[in-house]
Amino acid sequence: MSSDIKHPVRAYCYAVTTGKYAGEMLVYIQESSDDLSFLSIPKMSNREIPKDKFKVGIDSKIIDIVEKLPSDVYRTCISQFEKNKKAGK
Repeated sequence: MSSDIKHPVRAYCYAVTTGKYAGEMLVYIQESSDDLSFLSIPKMSNREIPKDKFKVGIDSKIIDIVEKLPSDVYRTCISQFEKNKKAGK
């Protein structure tokens, strides 16, 4: 897939290829005013990434787009994200 994106797309999964979070897959969930929210797989933890850092990650190939998840899998990811949020994780 092309990595010439500047903003994540809901239900898409992104691979972290280097750095502290290398090996994690990030499922895009939502956007706030400053941050982008993801569910990290396989850790099943919520990650908040500043919008500018995401763009740098894409441009530097630290973050690469993988695939669009099936809708049932994406719904499960949203449920886990919300569960983590309520638990303060």
